[in-house]
Amino acid sequence: MHAPQALPNTEPKDSGSRRWTPTWNSTSSVIAITVALFGFSWLIAPGSVSGSAIDSLLPFAGILAIAAIGQTIVVMLKGIDLSLPGMMTMAALVSSQYAQDHGSILTALLIVAAIAVVVGLVNGIVVSAFSVTRLVATLAVNAVLMGAALAYSGGTPTRAPQSVSDFALEKTIGVSNTVWLAILLVIVTVFATGRTAWGRRVIAVGSNERTAHAAGVRTSRIKISGYVAAALCYSGAGVLLAGYVSTPNTNAGTSYLLPAIAAVVVGGTALTGGRGNIIGTAVGALFLSQLTQLVLSLGAPSSTQFLVQAVVIAVAVGAQQLDLRHILHRLIPGKEHS
Repeated sequence: MHAPQALPNTEPKDSGSRRWTPTWNSTSSVIAITVALFGFSWLIAPGSVSGSAIDSLLPFAGILAIAAIGQTIVVMLKGIDLSLPGMMTMAALVSSQYAQDHGSILTALLIVAAIAVVVGLVNGIVVSAFSVTRLVATLAVNAVLMGAALAYSGGTPTRAPQSVSDFALEKTIGVSNTVWLAILLVIVTVFATGRTAWGRRVIAVGSNERTAHAAGVRTSRIKISGYVAAALCYSGAGVLLAGYVSTPNTNAGTSYLLPAIAAVVVGGTALTGGRGNIIGTAVGALFLSQLTQLVLSLGAPSSTQFLVQAVVIAVAVGAQQLDLRHILHRLIPGKEHS
């Protein structure tokens, strides 16, 4: 066996590089625009930021944040996971149906977790071992999951276990339990991606897979583990969604794909892979949730929210491509910019 080599320096060089590197600046930026959005909402639609509106907003923002964190891990590996809706739907329906039929919530949750691990393994193996395009592979898995969820439930919504509903709806210290879970996941994921060998390898593989492989990183294992972690996040979001809505249907997770991707991009994680911004993703989920609530409170049809989310993604991706230092240098010649 050969001795493992040190991981290459995958950080973008400061000069001449246009690679987006999420830092505290990107986090503070998304916090600032989120605060501005809430202020704007208070001016034009005060009802969208009332106490009752915020109470209904936060649980959905927490669920979206959990799903979006899973998507962030995949994006860090330079991918997009289109199996998110199917995994969330499958988790919501299985956790509800199995607990209803067999009366064991713990067993239902373990089955959901096992399904998520299998889905993550399939996604990761197909993408890494067979070199299938990420979008095609995860889209196919999503189709299988949606079909399996429909077959399992028979197309009939089943009421979620009462204890799961109670947990999703209740508050601790005045804050929804769903939000607390999202915060806990943010802390764990920030530590895992920023302070562990696994996290450094995820960044290395996402930044330059060939270089990482040459340095001794088992890139296939890293990609598989990333897809497994993502699927577990989606399954957790699906179970919480089932508890919050009480009777999840066969399209429970469909409306979460685009917002999850939007939250990732708005939060400062580039779709080109590499280092991600987990905190930014969570704040981005709050931003998207409030934006949707504002659009609906203004009387716009539900379909408008998808257009708004698409515009947000386009603007965020465009902003990531801007070389601000180059722009400032052209606007103010001869001035050095840090």
